[in-house]
Amino acid sequence: MAKDAEPRGLGRWLWFLLSILVGLPLLMVCGLALIGPPTPETAIFSLGVLVTVVGGLVAPWRASAAWAARAGLLIVLGVVGYRLSSAGSSATLRTYTGPAMSAGRWLDRVVPERDVAIGGSRLLIATGELDEPGLIEALQDGYARMRRAEGPVPSSVLGTFVLGQTPEDHTVHRASPGGRFDARDGVLIFLHGYMGNVTLQCWQVAQAALPVGVEVVCPSTDWRGAWEEPAGRAIVEAHIARLRAAGVHRVYLAGLSAGAIGASRIAHELSIDGLVLISGASWQASPTRVPTLIVQGARDTMTPPEPARRYAERLGRRARYVELEDASHWLLLTHHEALTSELRAWLTDREGGLRGGAP
Repeated sequence: MAKDAEPRGLGRWLWFLLSILVGLPLLMVCGLALIGPPTPETAIFSLGVLVTVVGGLVAPWRASAAWAARAGLLIVLGVVGYRLSSAGSSATLRTYTGPAMSAGRWLDRVVPERDVAIGGSRLLIATGELDEPGLIEALQDGYARMRRAEGPVPSSVLGTFVLGQTPEDHTVHRASPGGRFDARDGVLIFLHGYMGNVTLQCWQVAQAALPVGVEVVCPSTDWRGAWEEPAGRAIVEAHIARLRAAGVHRVYLAGLSAGAIGASRIAHELSIDGLVLISGASWQASPTRVPTLIVQGARDTMTPPEPARRYAERLGRRARYVELEDASHWLLLTHHEALTSELRAWLTDREGGLRGGAP
């Protein structure tokens, strides 16, 4: 046996253990993201992980493999460094830690949300867990539009599961007109649905609000999107109180899917000036006294339209109910033009006129 092939060195066995315990699970996650197809940074990151894992597994028997593992790790760290520096800010989007709106969490700048979302959706569709015609194409289009407009963006999808989201410490995405984070007139608080705070959804809602001069704030609760529970409600109330204390004149509350269901349940007890429900409403919701926009897909099987219709009927003239005949649950993305048009018109009526051009 050649000298290089003899097992030796604690450091080489450490590479081996790290490859087994950390590298292989991470490589499986990379494999899911590669289904996309991926962004360049994910492709390079996955290559670095592969080189690191293979080198680490062989390192106890070949010293040269340990050097390969080091090279792979340098690639991985280089991509992480790029994400940390580039995803911290964009044209209109920032990330913070709420409710104090202090510096954002570093983990929220590392994950390329596009590749996780598309890869995960493809897997769910392949296993029969998800049936949403046109969703993959809508995701690809949405992330392409956001990338062109914003560049790399932060995402709290991984942080939702790893770090948790509490009333005292949670990720907040914030989109402001022209990147001027000093809104005083109107602010829309957008509540995410099941599976966490997806940046694309926040950004898509902002495409309707920003041209009207309305800032969008997207806080995070746990991955279930249970805003009607004490922790979720406390997060909403904290942001409303912060905005009122800052002198914001009008606060709107919006929600998607589970976020819409939660918003419909708590809105009647909150100090808000308008309510927006997208793809969801609760049978148990008490009527609110503020103007309400409800946008629902007629073919939605996850949150069927009947509760939303009944809620609109109970609100009477205070509600505008829009049901898109050919839309399913993810109309926010598959029918983003129609949703943007409806929400922008509704906000324009509330704000008293369109300010500025479309983004």
